[in-house]
Amino acid sequence: MSNSRSSAARQWDEAHDVAFNNESSHAAKAKSAIPSHLYTDKNPATTIKGTGFKNKRIALRTIELTSQPGARYKQYWTIRAMRERAAHHPHPTEGMREAMAVFDAWLSEYREPSVEERKKQREEWDAFRKLCDSDANRHSYGKHPSKTALDRARKDVSEGKRLLVELLKTCGSNRKSPTRTAFPLTSFVALFGGPGLHGYGKHEINTKECTSKVGVVEIEELLVSSKIRTLGLDCSCEVRIDYNRKEESASANIQQNGAKSTDYTLKDLWRRQKRQKTAESAV
Repeated sequence: MSNSRSSAARQWDEAHDVAFNNESSHAAKAKSAIPSHLYTDKNPATTIKGTGFKNKRIALRTIELTSQPGARYKQYWTIRAMRERAAHHPHPTEGMREAMAVFDAWLSEYREPSVEERKKQREEWDAFRKLCDSDANRHSYGKHPSKTALDRARKDVSEGKRLLVELLKTCGSNRKSPTRTAFPLTSFVALFGGPGLHGYGKHEINTKECTSKVGVVEIEELLVSSKIRTLGLDCSCEVRIDYNRKEESASANIQQNGAKSTDYTLKDLWRRQKRQKTAESAV
């Protein structure tokens, strides 16, 4: 990012009520106040799960996740938010400081998107608006959410985890759920987020058939280790979930052989993205 702040930076600052001094470095900004609306997840139906600021690894993953098609329109906003969360954390760790360094490096190199990139981001934004207006997002909330709205959002996530555990419990020795389990759409999206690549795996939506397919290759991203062990699983398992968004019901299939499908592996998808970027730059 050059000494003059980008339009993305100015828009983020205005939306989050951030006041700046005249210092040009990103690290010198926002010294006096914590940006408002920094800890909200207003639209669960579009959220990418797995971003964060815990350490360098998670920071690098955040950049990769927000580089995927469908998330690029909000990449600056997501990375900036994670950076500020780390900066204003009441109990900062060395890992968080390393994450901030990763984010600061990315922000310092940020450039405005080209005309073609803006066109693609506009298409992503239009798809985002459709998801925001869908029934899956009925528990979204505004810029200044009430305590009731925030409590409901937390309850949706908690209920989603509980229902995932119950769904996995129904999978017998053949590791398949015999019947479909009721799973409210608001709890489903609160847990699995919107379509795309996530820290836990991948979520695909078929809008024509009104269904979702979720591939979970990192179960510990969704459930605590003690709960995973209670289910008789380990972190090498792969979980496939078929979800009917109209009926709001789900079925599951567990693979416990340690051979994870490359269709859902984060590293494989990132490698494909990098090869694609290299090919595009060579044209």
